[in-house]
Amino acid sequence: MPHEALVHEIRRFNRFYTGLVGLLDETLMQSPYTLAEARVLFELGRKARPAGGQAGLLARMFDLDLAPAASELAGELNLAPAYLMRVLRKFAAMGLAEMRDGPESGQSVFSLTARGRAALADLEAATGRDFARLIAKLEDRQAAELSDALKRVTRLLAAAGM
Repeated sequence: MPHEALVHEIRRFNRFYTGLVGLLDETLMQSPYTLAEARVLFELGRKARPAGGQAGLLARMFDLDLAPAASELAGELNLAPAYLMRVLRKFAAMGLAEMRDGPESGQSVFSLTARGRAALADLEAATGRDFARLIAKLEDRQAAELSDALKRVTRLLAAAGM
């Protein structure tokens, strides 16, 4: 398949999928968060990790929660650092996140508060319900086929460096 046709198919699928799950709506899953804000919330809620992706021996032994630096988060989410900081400040003002000085001078790290973890749990539950409704009418064979297709797309695009 020529690349131009593949680009067209990817764009067609993106339009279909974003409409199907409501990604262009002002908020995600009838929550108070935009898609970008929800993504930041999800990332802050993941088990925090130091730069490089692996916690050190002491951190693992004592199960230390090492929050991501704002610069690391901006890079992972491909967001402009200034935009990410606005989102993080908004979360801090809402009591969802807290900022503290990181291990490196001039570096800020962020983590969810108890209120932020509760907001994330609500958002994850809503997301799970919406996706469950999306696939509810699929037969087992169709669900397996969709799962295989999603894994294959992920593998192909990851191998292509996307």
